[in-house]
Amino acid sequence: MLRLLLASIVVSLAFVSAGCVPFGACGGFQGTGDQVYARGQDQLILCENGGFVVDSAQYGTIEGKYTWSDASDDSAVATNGATGALAFDFANNGDGTASTPQLGDNPWTTVELDQTGLDHADTACQTLETRSWWNTPST
Repeated sequence: MLRLLLASIVVSLAFVSAGCVPFGACGGFQGTGDQVYARGQDQLILCENGGFVVDSAQYGTIEGKYTWSDASDDSAVATNGATGALAFDFANNGDGTASTPQLGDNPWTTVELDQTGLDHADTACQTLETRSWWNTPST
């Protein structure tokens, strides 16, 4: 009985250390196409599915969709999902930083995440697809 208890503890710890919930889904390490940026404690995720999430002390959480303005993926226009209003213009500065003038003058820095970090960031991206506005056509 003691061996069974110890074995279950070891298995649970292995799941938690891998970023998984015991007896839940580990996600299969999704999010490799997501782009993550940080500015202090603020975070911006441009999701592979065409959505974005901004978590900012000043602006709160903003969710919506973005579209690339050009084929080089250097600039995009992001709209607020709930209102359809312009959320921000995105510009890749080519030096590992990005600008979003509507969200302040300070640049965002690219964050390189490992597989587990990307998987966790992608959870926010997949959640966007459950929002009531997700399937509403952009105007």
